Amino acid sequence: MASVLTRLVCVALVTSLLVFYLLAGGSSDPSELDKREVRDWAKVDLLARDLPSDIKERVSGVRIEESHHDIHGANTFTQVASPPAGVPGSGLTVLLLHGAAFTSQTWVDSVDTLRTLAALGHQVIAIDLPGYGKTQVSDHKMAGDKAGYMESAISALSPASQPVVVSPSMSGSFVIPLLVRDQTAAPVRAWVPVAPVSTSQGRAVFPDLSLPTMIVFGERDTGLGHRSRDDLSLLPSATQPQVLPGAGHPAYLDQPQLWHKLLHNFLVTLQQLG
Repeated sequence: MASVLTRLVCVALVTSLLVFYLLAGGSSDPSELDKREVRDWAKVDLLARDLPSDIKERVSGVRIEESHHDIHGANTFTQVASPPAGVPGSGLTVLLLHGAAFTSQTWVDSVDTLRTLAALGHQVIAIDLPGYGKTQVSDHKMAGDKAGYMESAISALSPASQPVVVSPSMSGSFVIPLLVRDQTAAPVRAWVPVAPVSTSQGRAVFPDLSLPTMIVFGERDTGLGHRSRDDLSLLPSATQPQVLPGAGHPAYLDQPQLWHKLLHNFLVTLQQLG
C-alpha cells in the first residue's frame, strides 16, 4: 500500500512540475521572442522605417513650454514638448543635451528635433547645461559635479521614467561620469551619443554596461568622431556606428532628415522592448 501511495505522489509531483514549466517558460510568447531578437543591437536596422507621411502636420501642432528649475546649484532653463492632439504617447521621455557651441535652442531653430520627436509621440525635454545659454550657476562647487548634476536633472525633469539621453560632443562630459559612477544603476533608459567627449573615461566600464546605445558621428569628423566610435563600440548593446554622410562634428545639423529617421527607428525599437 505504501509503495502505491509513493508512486501516486511521484506522478502528481511530475505532473505539477510539467504544468509549471508550460505556464512559466515553456510557452512561446511572440512579444518575448521579439525582445530576444532585438537584444543584439548591432543587427537592428535603423533605416527600416520612414518618418510618418504627415510628420510636418504633426510638428505644426506641437507647442513648446519654457521654464526654469533649480537643479544642483544651477537655475536650469528647459524647453519641453509633448505629443500633439491625436498622437498617442509612446511612454518614452527623451532628454536633449547640447555641445559647447550650442544650447537647447539648437534643437528648435537649427534642427527641429524637439518638436519632431514630440510629433512622433515622445515626451521631449531640452535643457541648457550649467554655464550655457539661459542656465545660471549659483553654486559653482555643486554645478561642477557633473555626474551629480545629471542625476539631479533626470530626477527633477523625468521623475516617472528613465529618459533616453541624447548627448553630443561636450555634453558627454556630463553623461559619461554618471555612467562610470553608477554603471548599471544609472538612471538612463538608453543613450544616443553623437561624437561625445570623455569616452576614454568609460573604456573600463563600457564592456559591462547593458545600456542600449545608438552611436552617431559625421563622416567628416575623423578626429573625435572616430575616437568616440572606437570607445563606444565596447558597449555590448551598442548599434553599428551610424555615419552621417558628408556631415561634420555636429552631424545632425548637416543631415537633419537622416538624423530624425535614425532616432525614430531607435526609439521604436526601444518601445518594442517595453
